[in-house]
Amino acid sequence: MVIGLNESKIAVLLAAHNGVAWLKEQVDSILNQHKVEVTLFVSVDRSSDGTEVWFDKLSKQDNRVVILPHGQSFGGAAPNFFRLIRDVDFDGFDYVSFADQDDIWHLNKLKRATEQLVLNKADAYSSNVTAFWPSGKEQIVFKSQLQCKWDYLFEAAGL
Repeated sequence: MVIGLNESKIAVLLAAHNGVAWLKEQVDSILNQHKVEVTLFVSVDRSSDGTEVWFDKLSKQDNRVVILPHGQSFGGAAPNFFRLIRDVDFDGFDYVSFADQDDIWHLNKLKRATEQLVLNKADAYSSNVTAFWPSGKEQIVFKSQLQCKWDYLFEAAGL
């Protein structure tokens, strides 16, 4: 990917645990984002399916993938994301984004998000998501509705 002079630099934080079944498609969708420069920071909760090995191999092939040291058990996504927020150096990045381990992103997701942040002079951005099941069922989860007074505390963001 050729990066233009004015393209935003985005740190994408990925908390993973036993996710090897989804990783190839997901990571490709993140690393192939259009018109932004992405660095993927990964924290793997101790896994039994080869997730650590998969990311170790990828990080040797692609310098945009940075793996935090393995071996910790976080017991959930929240403490794993907290570790990423605490341990990643965000100097040199324009934005930070969060990725669940089973997300598959539209290739313009981060470009559109950064445009909306600038356009609306916003500090944060959340998008609608499409939930999908092995049966083929899909459903849009709307997160683009107007926010109410405490939504930021009680509503899950659609990233």
